[in-house]
Amino acid sequence: MREMRRSVVRLPDGAILLRMTRNERAIVRALVGDLRTIIGDETPAPGVSQVADQADDSPDPQAADGPAAAGATAPADAVLERLYPDVRPDDPAWSATFRDLVRGDLDDGRRRNMAVVEASIDAPTVDDPQAEAWLHVLNDVRLVLGTRLGMTEDDAPFDPEDPGAAAKVVYAYAGLLEEQFVEVLADALPDADGDIAPALDADEGPDTDRS
Repeated sequence: MREMRRSVVRLPDGAILLRMTRNERAIVRALVGDLRTIIGDETPAPGVSQVADQADDSPDPQAADGPAAAGATAPADAVLERLYPDVRPDDPAWSATFRDLVRGDLDDGRRRNMAVVEASIDAPTVDDPQAEAWLHVLNDVRLVLGTRLGMTEDDAPFDPEDPGAAAKVVYAYAGLLEEQFVEVLADALPDADGDIAPALDADEGPDTDRS
């Protein structure tokens, strides 16, 4: 298979080129919109997590990991559990209390990052702070998609006949984009000697769109 052309490239002037087609940008825009719907405009009042935990009468702490949570139709609760995991899996009550304390700050940060991505979705380039926002949002998007699709590291190779193939392609694309943002940002970090790594290979040109 021919290697895919990179969508995220560091330019000689330090800017980060988003070499994405209109369709790719539309996909990201839809994914961010979905994430914004999940996060909401306001964080639930403290105590919601504890109420949800107390409502679960199942004596089996692993019950939430059953087929429903792992399937392509994973309920909203499974997605939220992935976005706000237990800090102490062995102490759900403590984790719920801690989650209520920090969720407001987490959500505010997610909303800021989503706003950055939405504002720069059609831009030819972004700077490093904007790229970091893209990275955080793409990570959350993959958590949501992966939970809904029940994706695991042990999944079989991609099957084009799979009814969920289209969604899995989007999941894979989000992962590829996230990986490229990680690499571009990491390459700009000082090395062990305090030097800055080269920003761009000589053969990478400033092509702004593949549409």
